[in-house]
Amino acid sequence: MITVGVIGVGALGATIAGRLAAGAIPDVVLTAIAGRPGTHDRLASLASRWDCQATTEPLKLPSLGVNLVVEAAGVDAAGQYVAPLLAAGADVIVMSSGALAKPGMVKELERAAEAAHRRVYLPSGSVAGLDGLLAALEGGAVEVQLTTTKHPQALAGAPYLTESAIDLADLDTPRVVFDGNAREAIAGFPSNVNVAITLAAAVGDFERVRVRVVADPDTAQTMHRVELAADSGTMTVELANRPSPANPRSSSLAALSALATIRRHASALQIG
Repeated sequence: MITVGVIGVGALGATIAGRLAAGAIPDVVLTAIAGRPGTHDRLASLASRWDCQATTEPLKLPSLGVNLVVEAAGVDAAGQYVAPLLAAGADVIVMSSGALAKPGMVKELERAAEAAHRRVYLPSGSVAGLDGLLAALEGGAVEVQLTTTKHPQALAGAPYLTESAIDLADLDTPRVVFDGNAREAIAGFPSNVNVAITLAAAVGDFERVRVRVVADPDTAQTMHRVELAADSGTMTVELANRPSPANPRSSSLAALSALATIRRHASALQIG
């Protein structure tokens, strides 16, 4: 039996927890949810609805019987909780993969997982093709280009736009608003391009993943185009994702990728 705890009860975490509470995956039980002290009332209400435990201290999840934690609370939470949760005896699914952009963080989590004999999972989020990328890496170095296209409203408030004094309010045609590497991209668009860090973590080199962010006033979807060049050949994957109804900055596919990762974790048959 896999017992799951979810950190974060915003749009992403609540979607994941709600599906688990409804019995979406056999032999997987939602055991507890966790959030900040300021979310106490919401935690209590959701815990009652989902018949699970609730805590405002995420590091207590393993002591509540949780053996798999889903982090869905943002980059700061991932940086703060993942390593201690591994040490406490839980596997961890990291949804806020932007936390891995911090220098040395990937190695730190690898060491923590190895020391505790646990595992860290990075779901594919709102992109696809990670299986092909990992296969290509077995043949040598790869170059990856990610182009993310979103409606200007979904990019509103991004630090890069504010610092660069880029105003998208009256945009009437598509515009490339950023072009740089994965680490620069997540710093400038922390709520929009976590997938760039997932790709970079797979490649093992943030400089080898180039990112373009495009604002398009005519799109109602989040578009990702992943282009790969390797010794084994080339690959292009394009996705048109519907935004999450509860959070237009995130794709609906993100929560589904967490559920797919949990299902794979629970399955005796591993595909991909």
